[in-house]
Amino acid sequence: MPVKVEQPPCLSDFPSGRYAISGNVWIKVPDGTKFEDLDKYMTHESKRPESPSNAPAGVWAVVGSKGASYTVRAVQGRYTCTCAGFGWRGKCKHSDKIRSEQS
Repeated sequence: MPVKVEQPPCLSDFPSGRYAISGNVWIKVPDGTKFEDLDKYMTHESKRPESPSNAPAGVWAVVGSKGASYTVRAVQGRYTCTCAGFGWRGKCKHSDKIRSEQS
């Protein structure tokens, strides 16, 4: 039965094997597991981003390269994103793109 997670999962390879990762949840998966197979191990119910037409100032709906929807927010000049990459690194291409468009 898949584990429910709050952040979109990703796959990462380590010397000890391949892992499905979402926030602090790590699940070892078989070698050869593809991104499309992650729903066997983790499920993520994404909240729909606020639509641009009714979003407050400083909030943007962004569609990622694989079709997932994310929300980028700007608060006091700091941009955040709901994608897993931002959760891990504190930056991502989605927030960078919006920041550059606002400059």
